[in-house]
Amino acid sequence: MDEKFISIVSSDGALKADFCPSVGGCITAFYAERNGKRVDLFRSYDPALPLSPLNFASFPLTPFSNRIGYGKLAFRGEVLDVGPPFGGESHPNHGDGWTSAWAVKEHTAHKVVMTLKAKKSAHTPYVYAAEQVFTLEGGVLVADISVKNLSGRALPFGTGHHPYFVRTDKTILKTRLPKVWNSRDMVPTDLVPVPEKWDFAKGVTLTPANLEPAEHGGEGTAYIDHCFTGWDQYAEIIWPEHNTKLVMKADPVFENFVIYVPSKQNFFCAEPVTNVTDGFNLMDKGVADTGTVVLKDGETLSGRVRFEVHAA
Repeated sequence: MDEKFISIVSSDGALKADFCPSVGGCITAFYAERNGKRVDLFRSYDPALPLSPLNFASFPLTPFSNRIGYGKLAFRGEVLDVGPPFGGESHPNHGDGWTSAWAVKEHTAHKVVMTLKAKKSAHTPYVYAAEQVFTLEGGVLVADISVKNLSGRALPFGTGHHPYFVRTDKTILKTRLPKVWNSRDMVPTDLVPVPEKWDFAKGVTLTPANLEPAEHGGEGTAYIDHCFTGWDQYAEIIWPEHNTKLVMKADPVFENFVIYVPSKQNFFCAEPVTNVTDGFNLMDKGVADTGTVVLKDGETLSGRVRFEVHAA
């Protein structure tokens, strides 16, 4: 394996995860060996593609999840600039942890610890330290993430994970998501009950017939690209053709769940996150339950997600 990548494996050899610390502190593969065959659970990195988190299996979200509208953060009477914008959008996206080089603090056969010290920048008020700990124990990938405010002042923070899951025409997503944020220009506008087509509590096979286009993307871009709220920190992803089920269990701090299903790709994203998209600005407007956590200087936000592999 290329020296940029490191791996951990479960004690029975049934699960393996690969990482690229120097490019975003990312997971580049997570897969199982079932009946002598490899079953990719997260989308695996294809070495023919550029070495980028957007081509990897999962990346960390620090010091916030998703977008801050137009790079302007309203907080306690101030409007702070946060940037730079992501790609061709008007908004910064997912903070800067996923575009930074992480250091390997510890690496054993079953565990890897990565750390990041984000420095002060003209683009953002955020200065922070972050840590990720991944452990393979039994049939479970345990993912711990934490972010410590070193900004010298109080600021709203968030965190989460951005896994890319393998999607086939039989893949089922099952989870309870009672409400969803409508959006305009990828910024939330109003919270509504989840439409029947997106009632994932019943289990939805992620095919075009069972989905509908996101209002800001339209057909050909994404069927869903939305932030859901009221998540109960439990989700199942099932691949019937492989007799495999992945159960996601998260700490209560992960109140929200982002789903992204692109229409022309063989993956989808199901993201356990703390804050609503643009939740910091929503909180400033008086909106309740945005998942925003205000950290004083020196305080830490942390949470755990478990990815449990079972026979379906």
